[in-house]
Amino acid sequence: MSAPNNAPHEVRGIGASSPRGVLELEPKARKACVNCRKQKMRCILGNGQACRRCHRAGLPCIFVPRANAASIAGLLPSDKTDTNFKNDVLHRLQVIEGLLGIEAQDLVPEDAPRASEALSDDTPPEFSGFDALWEALNILQESCVNMSVPSTVWDRNTVGHLWASFHDRMPGLHFMPRKQTFSSPQPLLLAAILYCSSTRGPPDTAELSPYFFQVLTNAIARLLLPESAFGRPPDNGCAVEEWAFQTVLGIVLAGLLNEASIRETGLWISVAYRLILEHCPPNVDEMSREWRKLFSGVQIVDLEHASLHLSCPAIPMESPLPGLQTSHHDQLYRLSRMMHTGLIHFTGRGLPTIWSCFQHDQPLVSSPGSSFTSVDAAVIRDWARQLDDWLEEFSRVFGGSQRNRDLVFRQYVLHRMVVLSIYHTARGCDLWSNNVTPKEQHELLLSARATIRLHLHDETIWSNWDLVMITWAALILLQGIEGNAGEPDDLDTIKVHLGKLQQMNDPKPLLHTKLIARLDGNLQRVNTPNPSTIPQPDLTSLNGDASWNIFDQASLEQINFASWPYTEQPGTMHWNGTQA
Repeated sequence: MSAPNNAPHEVRGIGASSPRGVLELEPKARKACVNCRKQKMRCILGNGQACRRCHRAGLPCIFVPRANAASIAGLLPSDKTDTNFKNDVLHRLQVIEGLLGIEAQDLVPEDAPRASEALSDDTPPEFSGFDALWEALNILQESCVNMSVPSTVWDRNTVGHLWASFHDRMPGLHFMPRKQTFSSPQPLLLAAILYCSSTRGPPDTAELSPYFFQVLTNAIARLLLPESAFGRPPDNGCAVEEWAFQTVLGIVLAGLLNEASIRETGLWISVAYRLILEHCPPNVDEMSREWRKLFSGVQIVDLEHASLHLSCPAIPMESPLPGLQTSHHDQLYRLSRMMHTGLIHFTGRGLPTIWSCFQHDQPLVSSPGSSFTSVDAAVIRDWARQLDDWLEEFSRVFGGSQRNRDLVFRQYVLHRMVVLSIYHTARGCDLWSNNVTPKEQHELLLSARATIRLHLHDETIWSNWDLVMITWAALILLQGIEGNAGEPDDLDTIKVHLGKLQQMNDPKPLLHTKLIARLDGNLQRVNTPNPSTIPQPDLTSLNGDASWNIFDQASLEQINFASWPYTEQPGTMHWNGTQA
């Protein structure tokens, strides 16, 4: 924030006719602002209150005078009534210095070396080789001068440990399994890693995650500002391609932890796609970054976010760039294409969404004209058939690796829930509604039971979409228990999932809290019926009749939960501040 126009320490010259009776001064140029002082650059005022450099960078131009009370007092009125004004100005300067992390020793002559140009005294010895990391951190800090972010966020010991421990705390990305090494992190990727690592860190770092979230969203927003330091590579020799790759990857990481709960995730993904189109090299070879896999990651976050809101995907299935073309036999391409086709068919119909069921307690009602047709039924069945074929093919392809087979089964089970949920949400999310047949109830409960068991056996689940879909399956299974259609271990399995949600650090915007509140509330209200007094629906008798199935029921029998749990193998992704 800039000081008011009438702030005495910013007055260049005041005439004797000034209404405040301030002593007339000779015109004198002010000293450098904070940003110019850090860069050891000459500070030249523009037409307004901001200097030319801050105006071009879109940063607030803040002038902090030297810590010399006499020079300030000489400009202040001598009137006793203005003592409060003087104290108020000094207090505001102290607050600004605190927010910027400026201490007395920082207010040194302009020709003295700056902390951003050399290793600062507070850098822990074990991070003394992380010069590129601190340069990116300085850019983030300078962009947050007008935000209420505590100084502990910029503590180099904290930042260094969060950066170094990211790989240990975050499971690998299934769309980019090969190790990625970044010796010179770009600011937005650094912000994403600090946020992700803090959400899964110990309680002391978890408390900082809301502030790292502010830093991250501020960095993404500044991509859209003209002449912003985030919208171009830094002046340190970094190639444009490398800057763009890291920036897009940072947006993908942000999307995985904010899809569903942050509606603007869809806008972030659109920005990432634009950066790919503009900066992906025409020829992608073995020496290039994995642009094809990064594009696949952008597609996946886009589709997952769209499926929860039943909105149209923003990223096309086929990239217009030759370097991003993917084999149509690729497993992720096939899976993404199914969801892309299905979502486009059902979007814009006014149908209730999965995420809306977590935001409203009352039964959901479809908008007029959203009734299903025979074409809709054909789309659903074709989607299910392709998903069954996908499972059969790739479980055979990855037959030699139990871990890869488990990842395929996880994707199958979650996508199966998406398909069946289109009908379920449109019927008010009521399993026992009059327009839901026993056959449909049986198939939905089978899928929900398989989905909830994912969290019982798989310790690598962490993205928002996975957690929302598993909690959604738990809510469906609770309805089955109330209708006396549950199995003996259903309630215990739901409680295990709830316990794992409660153990997770919940960064703002508090997704886990929302999921816990909805699931725990329904769990407290569930009435377990007495089988001796309430007749049990005969759903098991439907197993012999396959004519009504949307999915092949034998597909779920392939899932060998006894082989789980597995843990993520080290070496999937690697982040450091040393040599690549």
